[in-house]
Formats: sequence, structure tokens, C-alpha cells
Amino acid sequence: MRDCAFIYIHAFNGLIRVESLDTAKHVDQSPEWKHVSTVNPYVVLESILRAKGKDRNLIIKHLLA
Repeated sequence: MRDCAFIYIHAFNGLIRVESLDTAKHVDQSPEWKHVSTVNPYVVLESILRAKGKDRNLIIKHLLA
């Protein structure tokens, strides 16, 4: 879990936030932030960089759903 990235979306304004395990513990306590995904950032970044066009957009969309 050390290399995980925790992705949050702000409940009111839609801002996106990516946190490490250490800081995610504090963000989880806030009702303003909704946890939407936990990912291995190396795998996801490689997938995004290798994808093209609609596939790239789809990967990003699924991360935020």
C-alpha cells in the first residue's frame, strides 16, 4: 500500500486531489472530500501515456468515477 495514490473529489466544487497514504488518513476524516479511487500511480501513469485518443480519456474518466 505504500506506493498507492488515493484520489479524492471535492463534494462541492469538483476539485481533484491525489494523496499518499500518510495524508489520505487525514483527508478521509473530512466530509468535503469523497474518495473515488486507489491506484498504483506507476501503473496508471504508464497506461495513460501509452493510450491514445479515446482510450486515454476513458482511463482518466474511470479513475474519477
